[in-house]
Parts: sequence; C-alpha cells; structure tokens
Amino acid sequence: MKIFHKLLMLVMLTAMASCSDDFVNVDNPGALTPAQYPQTVADLEQLLTGAYATQHANGLYGHTMLAKNSWLWDHTTDLSWQGTPTWIQLGQNNSQPNDSFLYDNWRELWRGVQRTNTLLASLEAVRQKSPNDSKAIDQIKGQALFLRAWYYFYLVTTWGEGFNAGTEGGKLGVPILTEVAASLDETQVARSTVKETWDFIIGDLKTAEGLLNGVNWTGATDKYKVSGWAVKGFLGKIYAYQADWANAKTYLGDVVTNSGKSLVSFDVYKDMFNGKNEFTSESLFELNLNVDMTARGGDDQSMGSSIGMVIAPTYVGDNGGQAASAWSNVFPHAKNIARFGFNEGHYFKPGSTSANISNVDPAYIARSLEAKKKQTVDPRLWVACYQPYVDSMIVSGKKRPISHYLDITELDMEAWSFRKFTNPTGTEAEINMSSGANIPWLRLADVYLLYAETLSHSGDNAGALEYINKVKRRAYGLPVNTPSAVDYKSLTDLTKASDAVLKNDPLKYERWAELFGEGHWWLDVRRWQIGDKEAAYYQRIRGGAIEWSPTDYAQPIPINEITANVNMRQNPGY
Repeated sequence: MKIFHKLLMLVMLTAMASCSDDFVNVDNPGALTPAQYPQTVADLEQLLTGAYATQHANGLYGHTMLAKNSWLWDHTTDLSWQGTPTWIQLGQNNSQPNDSFLYDNWRELWRGVQRTNTLLASLEAVRQKSPNDSKAIDQIKGQALFLRAWYYFYLVTTWGEGFNAGTEGGKLGVPILTEVAASLDETQVARSTVKETWDFIIGDLKTAEGLLNGVNWTGATDKYKVSGWAVKGFLGKIYAYQADWANAKTYLGDVVTNSGKSLVSFDVYKDMFNGKNEFTSESLFELNLNVDMTARGGDDQSMGSSIGMVIAPTYVGDNGGQAASAWSNVFPHAKNIARFGFNEGHYFKPGSTSANISNVDPAYIARSLEAKKKQTVDPRLWVACYQPYVDSMIVSGKKRPISHYLDITELDMEAWSFRKFTNPTGTEAEINMSSGANIPWLRLADVYLLYAETLSHSGDNAGALEYINKVKRRAYGLPVNTPSAVDYKSLTDLTKASDAVLKNDPLKYERWAELFGEGHWWLDVRRWQIGDKEAAYYQRIRGGAIEWSPTDYAQPIPINEITANVNMRQNPGY
C-alpha cells in the first residue's frame, strides 16, 4: 500500500510544482517531493509495481472486465440479474454513454497511462544519479512501455471509431498522452486517428522489444514481469489484428520457433484458469493474482480480483433448489452450450415446474457423462463451464451439485455456470469474492491460431491447418505434434458448431472455443466485422432482443469525459 501512496503523492506533487501561483500552496518540509522521489532503482520498481497493479484495478481485471463489458458485446454471457438497465443494454449491443461500467474501464485505462507516463518521466533523472544501474533502468523502461501499449490497446479497441489502421486509419482513435498533465488545459486533448493510435502502440512495443531483448524472468517474485517474448508475442498479435501479414508472420513465427514455449497437456490446461498451474510453458504474459479478501479487487491495492463475485457458480441448496455462492449475476449464454456441440437434451423432466434437483432427468445425466467420456462434445465446454447437476463445487466442506443458474425462471433454458476464473478448491468466499486465479492474457495457443491465420493469408494453407490442429489435438488430450483422427481435413471442414459463422470455419471456431471466456472473441468479432452475423445467431438475451447496428463496434465515449474535455468528440451512433 505504501507503494501506491508514494505514487499518488508523486503525481500530485509533480502537478502542483508545475501549476500557476494561485494553486494551493503547500509548505511542508516533511513532505515527499519530486526532487526526493524517485531517487533509486528500488523507487522506480515501486512505481512500476503501481503500473502493473492498475491492470487489476476495479475497472479492469479487478472486477469490471469481461462480465461487465466484452462478454456482453460478444454474448459470451447472459444476465441472471435484471435490475440494472444499462447492464442489460450492454448485452443488447445498445451501450449508453452514461454506463458506469464503461466509465470504470475508461478511467482505469487512463490511470494506467498516467502511471506509466509518470514512471517514464522519472527514469533519466535516476539514471544520471546511478549510471551503473543503466541496464536495470532500461528493463524498467521496456516494461513501462509495454504496459502503456497494453492500456492504449484496450482504449483503441474499445473506443476507436475504426479498428484497422489500413482501411479505417483516418477515423477517430483516442487521445495520445505522453506526459502527466500539469494543468487543466493540458487535459483538453483531442482524439488522434486510428492509424496514429496504432502507430503509437507499435512504436512503444518496438522500443520495448530492443530494451527487453533476451530478458526472461524466472524468479518466484518476478516471473509476472514482461519478457522479451511477451513483447514479440504482443507485436505479432497486433500485426495479425491489423492484417499486416508480413510482420505478423515474422513476429509470430519467431515466438513459435524460438521462444521455447510449448502447449501444456490437457490436464494442466483445464485447471490453469482456476488458481492452479500458473506461469506454465504456454504462458507469454500473465496477470498475477492472489486470494486477497481484504480488498477483493475493489481497487489496485488488492492482490486479487472479484470477477468471480459476478460470475459465481450457483449450487443445489439444502432444499434441492438454487443457492448463490456470491452475487451470481451472469451465466454463459445458452446458445454457447450448443456451439460446443452439446446436444443431449435438457436436464429437467418435461412438465417440471421448479428448478429443483428432484426434477432432474437421470437419463440426461447418463447421456451427458457418456458424451463427455466419448468426446462427442468439445471437451473445452467443461473447461469453460460447470454443467448443472453433473459438475459440483465444495461449499462449507460439503460437495454440492451445480444447479440451474440462480434467478433463471426459464426452466427450459440451458443455465450453466462459468468455470474459468473461479477457484473451485478454495473456500466458498475465495471461490467468488477473490478467486486468485491468474489471467493468462497471452498464451501460445492464441499465438498458434494467429499464426495459422497469418499462414492462411500467406499462401500456406497446409501450415495453417497444422497449427489449428495442434490446438485441437491438445483439447482432446492427444499428442500435439502427431496427426490424429480428430484433425480437420481442410480450412472449411465441419466443426462442432452448427451456425453459419462457425460451422465450416475451423480457424474461427478454434479461436472461439479455445479462448472462450478469456476476452479475445469480441476483438475477433470487431476485426472480422461479423457482429451482425453473431447478433443473428444469439438473437436475444433474457432482458430483450439484441439490437445490432454497424456503429456498435465502437463503444460510446463516457459522458463524464465528454463533459470534462471540450475537445473530445463522441463516436457516431451515440
């Protein structure tokens, strides 16, 4: 906590020292001043810790990310809770400028930019005092640039009027800030273009690439830090997103061939989103979280995340009905269950009038277990989700079956629970209020599929198919590098999905299924411009029909920002 207090005081004092004479005059000889802090590499490391911590602040992966933003736009989730109209509107692709969740995202992403800018502005003064620490300072600078690029990545992919710098480069991106504002006038910054924003992100990462070249962190206390391979992987991802296939092939190919990373086994993979198997051989960049019941992801002083609070599974109570393990606000959209190939009927007997375990059809349980055993359904369904009355969780030391999701009155709806990013082996409170589950933000399976996509655009369909199949083989517990019976035979082969978007597109299906619930699908929907097709598949959420418009790819600039910044322009459609 002292780290964050020092960081906050530094920013305040820097601004105060730069403002006009009519600013509040503070004369305290014992106060921390910019001349006193930072002085050493250890001080810079404290500021860097603050820059990392912002990634899991309340408005980001500490709470609001996923279940209160991108999972709704791409319909990973539906809402059991129906008491917040703007939350429902997010799920209808009808986001509002006054939405508090969007403002939380916006505020914390800019806080991350502010903190990295503060750190970057302090580096050279410390270098002059400690020239022998230049290598360590370069590594800190490389990490700060990566993190600033990370925050800008989310800013432009969420609020950029366009996505692709080549085809939409002249549209509105986001403001580019490289210094901490010292006056109100310096906060009145207009939006740069989409191309300018992406060029800025890539520029930061290219500089970081040089500073972190060959850097790997293996110690118990620093393995969460940005490595040289994380930078290369992030650059490759961005180049693929921008359809810059030549650069994507160079960077992704380098990671695939030379990083030493490998896909973990299915047994390791299935639990690496649940507080186990952290920093595996597959991980390139991972948000490091721990169970922390003191703050529970409520702010960036927390070491944990309360995402699990919102997505908490529900279980069978003593009366055979439904019981919540926390807020339990959202559940996997019912149409996602079928997309994994699950077609075993419904768990309640026909004519059931309540969500009670006594109404569960035993034949359904038997069919489900058989499908799981024979792998006639994509095994990743059970990595991502808990199945009602088949799977279970521990509550107060007692094993409880997962229930039909709480508050879902539609008894004929598939109302499963999320499994990723919960902690099924913790106490009930830890499972949900502060799961401690790491976020493997960039991992090799993602890189393999982006590399496959790149190869398919580079005339190498056979190579593309092989990297798609490597990911699929792992999902079925098979040797990754050996041809198998589950392999796709072509880039238009049948998948487990039956809808028009994914049925005959193994690349898209594998990205959807492999990365389900990890926050990547919305970005794929944006860059492939398939929002209308996805809306046609999902059709509605419990709160109403999906209302798709082409302007829905870009979210509305929060009204707070429009009011505060006279040069800020709103996105079209809002």
